[in-house]
Amino acid sequence: MKRREALKNLGMGVTAGLVLPAWLTACSDDSNGPEVKYDGVVGIVGAGAAGLAVADYLISKGIKVKIFEASGRIGGRIKAIKPSDPIYNELAADFHVELGADRIFGTDSEFGNLIKLLKVPTVKFREEPTNAQDYYIINDEYSTQAEAEARGDFQALKIFRETGLAAYTGGGSVQDAAATTSDLQPILNSWLGNAYGSSADRIGANALGEALSLIEHDKKEFMLVTNPISDVLTSKYARALKRVTLNSAIKAVNYSGAGVTLTVLDTDTNTESTVEVTKLVVTSPVNVLKDSSLISFSPALPASKTSALSRIGMDASIRIILEFTRNNFFKKPDGTGPAPAFIYGGVVCPSYFFPGAGRSDKNLTVSLTINGPKAEELRALATDDERIQRILDEMDVVFDGKASLNIRKRFPDEGGTIISVIKDWTRVPYILGGQSYPLVGGTNDDRVALAEPIADKIFFAGEATDVTGEFGTISGAIKSGERAAEEVVAAILEENASA
Repeated sequence: MKRREALKNLGMGVTAGLVLPAWLTACSDDSNGPEVKYDGVVGIVGAGAAGLAVADYLISKGIKVKIFEASGRIGGRIKAIKPSDPIYNELAADFHVELGADRIFGTDSEFGNLIKLLKVPTVKFREEPTNAQDYYIINDEYSTQAEAEARGDFQALKIFRETGLAAYTGGGSVQDAAATTSDLQPILNSWLGNAYGSSADRIGANALGEALSLIEHDKKEFMLVTNPISDVLTSKYARALKRVTLNSAIKAVNYSGAGVTLTVLDTDTNTESTVEVTKLVVTSPVNVLKDSSLISFSPALPASKTSALSRIGMDASIRIILEFTRNNFFKKPDGTGPAPAFIYGGVVCPSYFFPGAGRSDKNLTVSLTINGPKAEELRALATDDERIQRILDEMDVVFDGKASLNIRKRFPDEGGTIISVIKDWTRVPYILGGQSYPLVGGTNDDRVALAEPIADKIFFAGEATDVTGEFGTISGAIKSGERAAEEVVAAILEENASA
């Protein structure tokens, strides 16, 4: 596939404001000859951040790659709405809105450093000049940061989140470990349940604490101002795009012979074919790896991997975008306070994010991420209208009916329908959910086992295989891809040395 075609299918062509070094904009491969001599072809399952990182690294070494992407687009769980997208032109937002990964964690993280290298405009939305603030729902009452911090139990929960969990060794779930007051459990769930892909009563405390203790970056959150996250991937991994074949789902992997035989389903025509590669890197999400009807391995995956997978969860995940005609009712006191960055502590929707903070004077757009059991509850409702109404009902209790009064609608004078965008990642084939998380009883060793190569032929990448504490993030996915690519190169060099 040509780069132009990949960009078209990706729907993310590089937009204004992205300044690239000359060496990074070149589409041609290194003409100085391969650094690693290898006659084989490395197959890569998935064209998300991890798959593109694998491909880019191997291409830089002169190794041939083929990327098989099950969907009709590149990017995996990274997808944005841009103001220019005709299908979503009902949104009033004058900035791009992410439907998957929406923030970057760590200005000095793997992805943060890449963004600095590319000189992409960013905003730390809780710092000057934005100074957006977090707000909290406690017992259906709306509180500022200062009001929440006046409570001793809130301060204790904050300390647990920032330092206590990383040092915790008592077992059980995050909810068990926190042992917070009942009225603060929704905030606990927002911070350390929903934010990590599930709920506080499902996530293992020891494993999450262990992961948090491994993180080495500054943990600051920031957003891209003018470019979707996908632009950064497109720019950094431009030379990998032409190695992608879209609508190509890997249904079976047979590595019993000298090479690897892939059964490939063309998801457009529903026809199957076989492709031979010499080595394979699998970046499929956890729920796909767990389902042998989606991708089967012959020989079967080792018991160490299936055991590790049994202790790694991946739950339902929904992103909902709503807009309001005004936002002063979100600001305390009396509509004059700081603009909101997040609202934590919801029950129907655990957290409300305001992606316009620092990017728009209007800041009328609200991005709602619902993971785990709360997502399952919404998915059980019959229609999207019911799902949105369930969320508005909760907001109306907190804001005295002002959410429903100010929600943007089509033809509002005629009682029109609510304008919204809903992305249910659970329904997306070959993704089937949000992000990986550790179940109770799991440890970081489970990710180590999941990442372990098989017979120097099958390698594994993807955020679930990150062993540095950054699972569920773009940095974690990229780091896992680079690690898997290094393992491939090491295996090839060993084979060359023994030949």
